[in-house]
Amino acid sequence: MAENSWFLILFEGIIFLILGIFAISQPFLMTLSVEFFIGVLLLAVGLAQIVRGLTNRSDSRLWTTLFGGVLALVAGGLLLAYPMTGALTMTFLITVFLVLDGITKIVNSVQYRPIVGWGWLLFSGFLSLVLAGLIYSGWPTSAGWLIGLYLGVYLVFLGTSLIVLSFYLKKHSV
Repeated sequence: MAENSWFLILFEGIIFLILGIFAISQPFLMTLSVEFFIGVLLLAVGLAQIVRGLTNRSDSRLWTTLFGGVLALVAGGLLLAYPMTGALTMTFLITVFLVLDGITKIVNSVQYRPIVGWGWLLFSGFLSLVLAGLIYSGWPTSAGWLIGLYLGVYLVFLGTSLIVLSFYLKKHSV
């Protein structure tokens, strides 16, 4: 089936590539868009949990369900009311993740040292630490553009890979 729909994969790849280029050229706008989307998503999830909890009052998990719903509503409302604070928080969490990811990869690479290619894992760990350092050195200004830029780079690579895949499928379709 995929061989016969190579053009749909090509179209999807082009869309992602265009969105990625836009995100890279407008990272602040994309960061705010991501914040808005996550805020609305949390509001919807919170509302759904509260409705589910109230319609199933006999459920033993009523209070935890309601608590989770209220928590999601509050988090979503705060993201929508204070998007830059949300961007700061998310950027901080990304930085913490990169530090922990870097340390983990470095430790794992030492454990895999006899295996061919362990150096790539070590390099990846150091790269995560360098990225975390770069983000932290630009703090708090980096919060305004980081999420949008990361999303843009991801979308460019995703779009490019789908375009390449579509050409392969076209060439090898029956």
